[in-house]
Amino acid sequence: MNTIRIKFQKVGLASFFSHLDLQKIMMRALKKSKLPVWYSMGYNPHIYMTFTLPLSLGHESICESFDFRLNEELTENEIMEAMKGTLPEGIIITGASAPEYDVSEIKYAEYHITMHGNKEVLEKALMDYDNNSEILVTKTTKRSSKEVNLKNEIINMKIIEESEDSICFSALYPAGNTYNLNPSLLLEYFKNNYGIDTNSFNVLRVHLLNENLNILQ
Repeated sequence: MNTIRIKFQKVGLASFFSHLDLQKIMMRALKKSKLPVWYSMGYNPHIYMTFTLPLSLGHESICESFDFRLNEELTENEIMEAMKGTLPEGIIITGASAPEYDVSEIKYAEYHITMHGNKEVLEKALMDYDNNSEILVTKTTKRSSKEVNLKNEIINMKIIEESEDSICFSALYPAGNTYNLNPSLLLEYFKNNYGIDTNSFNVLRVHLLNENLNILQ
């Protein structure tokens, strides 16, 4: 029995598939592929499948992945070929191989965030963020709510592209199986303090990184 990690992109309208939707989509795709997939034992057998780091609704990503098991040893090309035509538009498989890292190694996610609107307002929002030592927001989970200072959480934030009515910046956010920070917290802060429409934001996850800020492939 071999564990396989499928790497894929989730872009365009596919970004509005919920995590539960995505699980069902991938399960159907594996069944359609006719791959020799391993099923759990017991009264209700199901496909073993775990996702590396669930993505927030409406956010895009070019570094998604999930693991499943095969009863036979197959090449990457054989797996990729079997998966062709099994997925909806916007979900694009980019690789299929044995996992190259453990999910516990994930400590950060790099995002590229594009804001659209009045250029002066966008520049002021980013300048104020850079100059302030405290950017306090409320982080809410199913169990609790707490105040966090984004300046202590987000690192390596920098502008990477500009146009007449948009600014794109990159930033590293805490991520992993123990602690995550949703990029939406900063976007809500910009909305509440500068009136920037959150619908104008485009959020793209581009890399997962370890504690040494090395990109995990």
